[in-house]
Amino acid sequence: MLTKIRERTQDALLREELLCGEANSRGLAEAIACAIFISPGKRLQYVNHAAEIITGYAREELLSMNFWDLVHPDCRELVLKRGDTRHGGARRYEVKILTKNGDERWLGINTTMIEFDGMPASLVSAFDVTERKHAEEKVQLLAVTDPLTGLGNYRRLVEALDAEVKRTGRTGRPFAVLLLNMDQLKKINDRYGHLIGSQALCRLGDVLRVHCRAIDTAARYGGDEFALILPETTAAAARLVASRIRSRLATDNLQPLLSASIGVALYPQDGETIEALLCTADRELYGMKSPCGDEPTPLVRSFVSSPGRLVHKKTSSKKSDQAYDSPEGESWIH
Repeated sequence: MLTKIRERTQDALLREELLCGEANSRGLAEAIACAIFISPGKRLQYVNHAAEIITGYAREELLSMNFWDLVHPDCRELVLKRGDTRHGGARRYEVKILTKNGDERWLGINTTMIEFDGMPASLVSAFDVTERKHAEEKVQLLAVTDPLTGLGNYRRLVEALDAEVKRTGRTGRPFAVLLLNMDQLKKINDRYGHLIGSQALCRLGDVLRVHCRAIDTAARYGGDEFALILPETTAAAARLVASRIRSRLATDNLQPLLSASIGVALYPQDGETIEALLCTADRELYGMKSPCGDEPTPLVRSFVSSPGRLVHKKTSSKKSDQAYDSPEGESWIH
């Protein structure tokens, strides 16, 4: 907060000086930490020393460029929308630039119109806010990350499901969901201790990460429950992924040995709502589990859609007789 106040105070003083007297303002502009770019036309006519430091370009190089040349391609649409000051009034926004050596940096931008050398000119004042942006990104990442496995958490799962439903609505292409439940986690905890149980969950998480494409989303949304969202994937391809995950777990010689029950569902064939889709995968998952001693009857986890989120609730379910068949004739490309 103090940094923002300081930036705004310096920026306000600078604009006042630039509007009052050019001789004094140029001296101030050279001493200030805020980068200054002044452009009466297509090319920059004045930049200060801070602009050289932030961009990595020498002053002579900057004066042969336009501020637009510095803007990262991802942010140029934003600059077009917010950077027009021809009709008066200042604009404040954040934009990403590319420095001379190719580094990406975030700048807090203020644009306004001034009179420079007797002509109207665009003034861009900029503070380097890269560290703050990176800190914000880390906080946002932590908010959607499971701290144990490093996979997405329940919030990330909800966001990814919502995004895929919307994508399918636009493209008509299906997506698949795998629900996974680690077998016998309670027995692993009882026999080896909770530390080994946590390591077992991480081992399963690593397998999911390996079997993910860049467009897939792997998440741990419960104690021993995981999900894998596979965009633009057929049912046969999704079952092949499930088969590979089980095979990878079976070939892991570390103790304790791991296995997982996996349910597969395809949107929208297996459910036109997220709740119906996940209930289908859940029924198939628990249909794979075999009776074991005193274990209680499995509970089906259903997801009820509500604005902006999914709500967990548990309901009793009978076991299904469905079983997995190895997919044939279709490969899934990583």
